[in-house]
Amino acid sequence: MKYVIHLGVHRTASLLLQQNLSFNREQLRAQRVFYVNAEMPKAVQRQVRMIRRRHKPGSTPQDYGAFAELNAAITSAASKAGAETVLISDENRLGPTMTQSLLWNETNPAFYPQAATNLRYAQAGLPLEDTRLLLYTRNAESYLVSLYSDAIRQNHTTLTLEQFCRSVNFNSIDFSALEQTLCALHPGLQVKSRQFERIKLGPETYLRSFLRDIGLDPKPFVLHPAAPRPQLDAMQVEALLHIMSGRQSKRGEMISALRDQVLNGAPNPLAPLVLPAWVTDSMRVTDQGRVLDAPEARSA
Repeated sequence: MKYVIHLGVHRTASLLLQQNLSFNREQLRAQRVFYVNAEMPKAVQRQVRMIRRRHKPGSTPQDYGAFAELNAAITSAASKAGAETVLISDENRLGPTMTQSLLWNETNPAFYPQAATNLRYAQAGLPLEDTRLLLYTRNAESYLVSLYSDAIRQNHTTLTLEQFCRSVNFNSIDFSALEQTLCALHPGLQVKSRQFERIKLGPETYLRSFLRDIGLDPKPFVLHPAAPRPQLDAMQVEALLHIMSGRQSKRGEMISALRDQVLNGAPNPLAPLVLPAWVTDSMRVTDQGRVLDAPEARSA
């Protein structure tokens, strides 16, 4: 049995892929792929809860054996279905995002600091030499802005963008280091990395690139486009922060209606969310301490 694990990371359109893979379950079956998210959704949900319990303050983490038991059940079900490949798409296997860690009141959270340990637990009992990881990455700056935009959208923070940047260890956002960390788990483990921005040519291209990455013929698959969810602009963020400042009001229904009104508005392309200059300067400093100018930074 071969195992393919899609690791988002967060904010790389994982939901689009997961929904389309579920819609095309029969096509996956025809190519002898057991898509766990669709075939055993409760198993994936349980794994997510188990990973979060390893991090959430005050929770009691489950031991390694619990992960191995769940993986054995998945492998058994895949074998009975006549599959040759087990496919799981789960961006949570690397651990919580920095915004989730802030929600748990952690101080200055870093970028997936326990990714290797999390993956070892999530892969308990599975042969790493027969496992392929698909790691989707992002430009560090756009990733940070997207995380913040999503945190505001989900009502998970009342910080301004500058306050948010001061609250997290943004300099730890290093996708190359994350890839190397995962590669070091086992000499036979295959890790393929793709940058989200480079394949962001539309949902169909994104889906077909993913299918080719896992060795499937994309021709029979039918795209089911998801409703677009654009990043918030600076004016929307300002409005939502103002609304959230009054969320202790007894007029909860009015606050909820105002939030919905802001979120349903189309972002203004002339008012993008922009990182503070001190953040971008810090991100572009090399090991020698030289600050890259904009063209160099884009090509790095």
